[in-house]
Amino acid sequence: MQASHGVAVVLDDDLLAFNRVIGVVRRRNLPVAGITVGPTERPGELRLAFFLQADDGSAERLLRQLEKTHGVHAVTLVPQPSEAVP
Repeated sequence: MQASHGVAVVLDDDLLAFNRVIGVVRRRNLPVAGITVGPTERPGELRLAFFLQADDGSAERLLRQLEKTHGVHAVTLVPQPSEAVP
């Protein structure tokens, strides 16, 4: 079953690093629901956040691949709030 996973990536403020990260996601052919890019509190770094529609195994494999990508400093799986709201 596919679920929505939030992914946050801290990477170099460099177009090549950004292109590498997007390339990893594109090669895995995983659907992305939304994407946001912005600066971090540290100069020279960007935070890339996106929502991914994938099963748990595919999301974990993507995280491991992103961690190996040149120019990436940190990768985090952002917990999703429960869809059941009382």
